Amino acid sequence: MFNSKDFDKWSGDYDKSISPSSNEFPFIGYYDVLAYVQHQVKPALHQKIIDVGIGTALLSHEISKTGCEIYGVDFSKNMITKAREKIPSAHLCVVDIAKDHFGEFNNLKFDRIISSYFFHHLDRNQQITFLKRSIRENLNPFGKIIIADVGLETRSSYDKAHRDFAQLWDDDEFYLCGDEIINSLNAESIHAKYTQVSSCAGVLIYPG
Repeated sequence: MFNSKDFDKWSGDYDKSISPSSNEFPFIGYYDVLAYVQHQVKPALHQKIIDVGIGTALLSHEISKTGCEIYGVDFSKNMITKAREKIPSAHLCVVDIAKDHFGEFNNLKFDRIISSYFFHHLDRNQQITFLKRSIRENLNPFGKIIIADVGLETRSSYDKAHRDFAQLWDDDEFYLCGDEIINSLNAESIHAKYTQVSSCAGVLIYPG
């Protein structure tokens, strides 16, 4: 599992490193997944959006062109620096999301809460806690949460991918299993949906 220092080192070459990896696990279909998220966001002028695990702002940079107000959090200082270079107007902060949620933005509400290829850094319980808190404290009425990450739709497809990509699979990370996270959320009376977008990544959307 990468930590903040690893991502600090990776930040300078992150965007370049993704391109040649987009045909390999875990980034198969990476740009298709980002395009799907952008379509689901339906960005509009003055919309307030927070990108959780913003990284180098590859996703939010495109969304910001519609006149949205972009906020971003990441646990890597260098990633935040790269994001600021892409979107100078963005509101950004370094925060350990598992411990302090949105940090200095904890009291704000958003029209969209988005994330791409970050959620697996939270364990299963932290993922549910994050979603519950975001819905309760940070989502405007009629807002949406859109989370893209490495994931498979069912337990059987998840286990098959684990076998197929055994040499590249990181057992310290918590990839999405669509039906299982949907069932966990249903138990909390949270109704979301999971859509498989590539062979190894999907998008979780609330409300579903």
